[in-house]
Amino acid sequence: MKNQNWICGGDACDSPLFRRSFKVSNPTQAHLEICGLGFFLLYVNGRRVGEDEFVPALTNYGSVLGCRATYPVWEERGGFRVCYLAYDLLPYLRQGENVLAVQLGNGWYHQTRRQAEGAFVFGTPKVRFELTVTESDGSRVRVESDCDTLWHPSEILENNLYYGEEHDLRRLSAERCVPGESADGWRPARKADPPQALLVPQDCPTDRVIRTLQPRLILLTDERRLYDCGENITGWVNIRCSGHAGEQVRVRHSENLTADRNALDFASAGGEEQIQENRYICADVPMTVRPKFSWQAFRYFEVTGPGEPEEVAVVHADIPVTASFVCSDPVLNWLFSAYIRTQLNNMHSGVPSDCPHRERLGYTGDGQVTAETAMLTLGSDRVRRFYTKWMQDILDSRGAETGHIPHTAPFLGGGGGPGGWGGAVFVIPMAFYRVYGDTDLLRLCYPHILRWLEYLHRHSENGLVTHEEEGGWCLGDWCFPAAEETIPPAFVNTYFHIKALHCVESAAPLLGEPVPVWLPGRIATVEEAFRNAFYDPQTGSFCRGLNGADAFALDLGLGNEKTRASLLEKYRSSRTLDTGIFGTPLLLEMLFRMGEASLAFELLTGRTDTSFARMKEAGATTLWETWDGGASHDHPMFGGAVRLLFTEILGIRQKPGSTGYTDYEIEPADIPALKWARGSVRIGNRVIRVNWKRTRSGALSVRQRCDRVHD
Repeated sequence: MKNQNWICGGDACDSPLFRRSFKVSNPTQAHLEICGLGFFLLYVNGRRVGEDEFVPALTNYGSVLGCRATYPVWEERGGFRVCYLAYDLLPYLRQGENVLAVQLGNGWYHQTRRQAEGAFVFGTPKVRFELTVTESDGSRVRVESDCDTLWHPSEILENNLYYGEEHDLRRLSAERCVPGESADGWRPARKADPPQALLVPQDCPTDRVIRTLQPRLILLTDERRLYDCGENITGWVNIRCSGHAGEQVRVRHSENLTADRNALDFASAGGEEQIQENRYICADVPMTVRPKFSWQAFRYFEVTGPGEPEEVAVVHADIPVTASFVCSDPVLNWLFSAYIRTQLNNMHSGVPSDCPHRERLGYTGDGQVTAETAMLTLGSDRVRRFYTKWMQDILDSRGAETGHIPHTAPFLGGGGGPGGWGGAVFVIPMAFYRVYGDTDLLRLCYPHILRWLEYLHRHSENGLVTHEEEGGWCLGDWCFPAAEETIPPAFVNTYFHIKALHCVESAAPLLGEPVPVWLPGRIATVEEAFRNAFYDPQTGSFCRGLNGADAFALDLGLGNEKTRASLLEKYRSSRTLDTGIFGTPLLLEMLFRMGEASLAFELLTGRTDTSFARMKEAGATTLWETWDGGASHDHPMFGGAVRLLFTEILGIRQKPGSTGYTDYEIEPADIPALKWARGSVRIGNRVIRVNWKRTRSGALSVRQRCDRVHD
């Protein structure tokens, strides 16, 4: 589809409705290509076309220079793209007159209100479509978004991803755009400037209604009804509005209740300044409605006015869960299910987000630390396309002049650090290679990894990565438990620098590229600086062992036996985690590697103030952002540790030098406190299944098989 013939409605209308009438005789094919910004819904003759929600996928729409951002915006991005979708309209057409209707919403493209990370407005809602109908005699009918297209304000008075929507059900909706319906009051669509971006087909999975559930009424008063969905979800409430014309139904959503459990608590999802709320002004006939261009993230919701919930729709990217895990420990079972729910709640519009309510952004730190776990547990083909798309967003978001990898992709503001966040540029393609045995993504990213390494080098002092841009953040790890002292950002950022240098060392020959001549010297210099700055030869520890620092060093091969002993002594003594989003999976993995499976198991399952058990016992159904539960209750980032349930607890390990799980072995960790475990992973068309239990003698009895499957 060409990037031309865009149309829009009025400047003050956030949800315009377009209609285009056309006639056909005996159609045999009907191919439509369409892009509506921010989001669009498509109808033919009053019928909704397809089941896609929140399309097109979020991309880097255009320049953000001049936008108001809380993180400094000082350079142009690397590239801009806008996605279009294709549909077969033949099942929706009739002989004679037909009406194609498109309704638009703001999405991320036209942000009317936003609390977190600044404000980004790329333009007002606009649409471009191109329909080609082939008749039985071979002739063609071509229908485009042109001067014959009409527009009208829709029933949606306001729509905002972060706050919700207001509908006046007495006004015109797309479902009423049918042949024979009067077009009185409609106006010719206005020509709109095309986005200054490359128009590309959308290949990543779209959002869909995945399942529905029935909420439970937990409080009834004269003014309001309070409901519990039983789990933290993303989606919406399908609500029956049956009041008199002009009466209002209000639906408010929240993850939590107040301490007395009599009201919604909004603190974790943006506070009182960003309440997720939908309002519906009733018509003179009962109607079942839901938001069209925003999802809510919630477990609880409150209804006021003449409305009753019919069901709750769970909505996220259409990606199936293809892994399974269950064992004799309830905390690990909870961890697996909570991670899966949290990860899916944070997969919308082709972006893995940090949280589905307050920020809703593709933070590169959160995304990279959970990527391999998502690849192991979710549908291979679809999750591959999902992360391929997001990796392109990361490359499009890079600094065109500097090679800097920002903290969110597509870039819409937000802070982080140069290592753990920017490191997504090498962490994700390497995970892609390990899990799928596919070098295509690594090959695409390789030159940008080299440019990013030069960025880190320029932002180093005495071999240590010490800063990003003036006025910006330079985090190391994130979300440690509260403490007077934590490992310095330079330690973590330099760890990622060294990790990436070794990535290039192994990736270059794999891709048939020459190893950069500067690489060996850079590795030696940075490793020496790392040791000199952070290593204590008397204790063998790095950074006094704070926050899993010794695990970081051991992972780089820079520790020694004293470092190992120091690490074990600390965690055998404390019996609790003190780590952030990067250190938690790394510490646990290092303990398993060192043959300390029981200690790793205790840290995974123990009941302390810093533990997954604390989340479980608090009634959480999704992972918290912070160990104390003081912020978002729907953040996947600590779920990076869940991959260990498969690689260690089930023992599904790739043999050295292999990728794509084509050559693997089953070696479950021997943990006396664990009596049995079973589960599976699917890679491509193979499902690897493991089932083990402890015999009376204490030995492990392991059964395994690999099945071929076909979609």
